Amino acid sequence: MTLTYEVPDNPADPEAAALELIVRVPTDVLGHESPGRETLQEFAGLLSAEGVFAGMSWHDAKHAAMAIMFDAINRDDAAEFLRWRADRVRVDADGKAWDDSGAMIRAFTAAAATLDLKMPAGGAR
Repeated sequence: MTLTYEVPDNPADPEAAALELIVRVPTDVLGHESPGRETLQEFAGLLSAEGVFAGMSWHDAKHAAMAIMFDAINRDDAAEFLRWRADRVRVDADGKAWDDSGAMIRAFTAAAATLDLKMPAGGAR
């Protein structure tokens, strides 16, 4: 498989780069065909509207984006699991060193709320 997307090292706009990860990694890197690119773009648009990655460092935004994307695509309980991730960050039980743990909690919680309200058709399992 030829990779058509390379994750940037230090993008000028971490928010936009995180949203692009959600759209590009499943299809371009992992080779998943479902959900399709349009569904992923719609999901990224919803996350953008909620400002899920706004103001985050690239370190935090890329890790949050990968977790959100993975859970949304692979878990039937994605929203609940993202809230669990937020709780783990909140009590410092996730074993990670975040630049801004509050931003991570906000990202996971806002993504969970977005999934609760509307996951695009053909999205999560």
